[in-house]
Amino acid sequence: MTTTTKTKNCNPYRIRLSETLQRHGLTLEECDDSIVPACCSEGCEVEPDGRCGHGCPSVLLAAGLI
Repeated sequence: MTTTTKTKNCNPYRIRLSETLQRHGLTLEECDDSIVPACCSEGCEVEPDGRCGHGCPSVLLAAGLI
């Protein structure tokens, strides 16, 4: 019997949603602009349904709101 395991995506730039919001001094409710922070250690900002150049999702994508 063979089993497969799912490998966790190891993006070195990705940070937690809570850390992103804290760094930007925001809450999810305040992220309603056309540009929002990405969960990226480099401080990237993206469209609400986008990912930054490092492959990190917007805070709204990470929260599952989009």
